[in-house]
Amino acid sequence: MQDNYTSKGKHLTSTERSLIEKWRKEKQSNRQIAKRLGRSPQTINTEVKRGLVQQMDTHRRYHMVYSSEYAQRQYEHNRKRSIKHSKLDKQVSETIIHYIKNKFSPEVIAKVKLRGQVSTRTIYNWIYQGKLGLKRTDMLYPRKTKAIKKTVSSNPRVYGKSIDDRPEWINNRSEIGHWEIDTVLLTKSKNSVLLTLTERSTRFEVIRLIEAKTACAVNSELLRLSQEFEFKSITADNGSEFSRLSEVVNCEVYYAHAYASWERGTNENHNRMIRRFLPKGTVKTTVQAVAHIEKWMNNYPRQLFNYKSPIQMVMGG
Repeated sequence: MQDNYTSKGKHLTSTERSLIEKWRKEKQSNRQIAKRLGRSPQTINTEVKRGLVQQMDTHRRYHMVYSSEYAQRQYEHNRKRSIKHSKLDKQVSETIIHYIKNKFSPEVIAKVKLRGQVSTRTIYNWIYQGKLGLKRTDMLYPRKTKAIKKTVSSNPRVYGKSIDDRPEWINNRSEIGHWEIDTVLLTKSKNSVLLTLTERSTRFEVIRLIEAKTACAVNSELLRLSQEFEFKSITADNGSEFSRLSEVVNCEVYYAHAYASWERGTNENHNRMIRRFLPKGTVKTTVQAVAHIEKWMNNYPRQLFNYKSPIQMVMGG
């Protein structure tokens, strides 16, 4: 048996088809032709069947014979039909680029803006293959360097109740009104910072620009927010700016463990979304810019809510 056939997937060429026609006219068998071309007999059998045409001999009788020209035309026709047409037309391309530049994730673009016309993975592939004119750095979360491991102090700060004491009915997010709080630094210098609060159940976000990362500045803004929002509980980290929260809010305040940002994962994730607009090193921003970010986040579709937005969840769906 022939043991040096060409690898699977290598198609016959026009020259090979001409040789098949010539050798068949010389009454060589398909197996002999296969051996001479270094192909499997089944490949030649299939090729011959594909290229058969009806031909009349000198006695005006019809016979089925192999035609290399007809076989080549059939092959080229089938190849054109087998090519998968890309869904990346001008409209789809412009839609993806527009929303990527407006800080939307490929997942939300695929599910909400393109309504399932293409998959999330397809959008990622188009970006990585350079088909959209975008770079990896245009993605929402480019790969970062490995973080420096922090050590936990042997004498952690204690400002109030530990998150370990937070009731299960708050943990399971069954009720609106329980918040996570944090501050977001724009620069390492002593400039304005962002005070962020995230409602755990609906993911509704409140962002305010405050003058400094101090307990006084935080409490002053939180007192104003208390007139607008209901706070049934607040979960904070152990930053000194949150040391006096209980002085201005009439609710339980819980403190996460040191260097355990995942215990306030909802708020941390939202801070990450804010960084889409205000990356580290942003020297200045405005109240209007912060209000725009807050509005964008509260209207951003979430997979968790079947692509409803936080504002829709607050309003009852």
